Amino acid sequence: MSWDKVGKLLVTVLIGLMVLLAAYALFRGNPRLEASLTYAYLTYPSQFSERISKASEQLKYEQLQGRINSISQGELGHDQVERLIEMAQAPYAQLFAKPFEAGLVDHRTGLLIELRNSGDAQVRQVKIRLPAKGLVQVRDAAGNDTLLEHATAQVEIPAIEPGGACKVWVYFDADFSQIRQGGVSIRHADGAANMQVYREVIGFPATVARYSRELMVVLGVLALGVLGLGYACLARRERRRLP
Repeated sequence: MSWDKVGKLLVTVLIGLMVLLAAYALFRGNPRLEASLTYAYLTYPSQFSERISKASEQLKYEQLQGRINSISQGELGHDQVERLIEMAQAPYAQLFAKPFEAGLVDHRTGLLIELRNSGDAQVRQVKIRLPAKGLVQVRDAAGNDTLLEHATAQVEIPAIEPGGACKVWVYFDADFSQIRQGGVSIRHADGAANMQVYREVIGFPATVARYSRELMVVLGVLALGVLGLGYACLARRERRRLP
């Protein structure tokens, strides 16, 4: 096979691929269920942690017993003091019941899933499979919130109306990198959702991400130019060889 034929073949293949990609982009249509995923490492104000620490110190048994005895001047019996201490500690104990034994420290990996039905028919039986169990909050198109009491690794949404959207917040007690590597699966009754994952970048990677389409066009033009120049050089060499 001569270099002339090789050059022609490469140009033909490249043009064919570009035509196929253009046709796919034009005729594939919009997916019915679109999903965007945004991961975040959550931080909480230090002032909140300080308030929790102070409240915990004031609600200790020794502190409450001394204050109650001081106020009652010793006129209350032991059982009455015990009951008052239990009543005072009950709201705090409920606040830090499972899974919040350590407060908010254990749930600093967050994931926001935004779902949108871009089709003209209802999307049914949406199932989201998470990389680990997490605390879930679902907000439907009407703005109603549903809080799941227990941590779960799967979220189910019965239906999303055409043009409707809903949001799902998930708070994990796992490491951020572990959640990112685990992956998320979103499917519905008629197939899989078209997912986009957002990631925060800065500097040169952010510039490349922002102008990725323009960059791909430039690279495509450069590739065509290189192949065209190579083909022209080969064709010129072949003409020189002819008698």
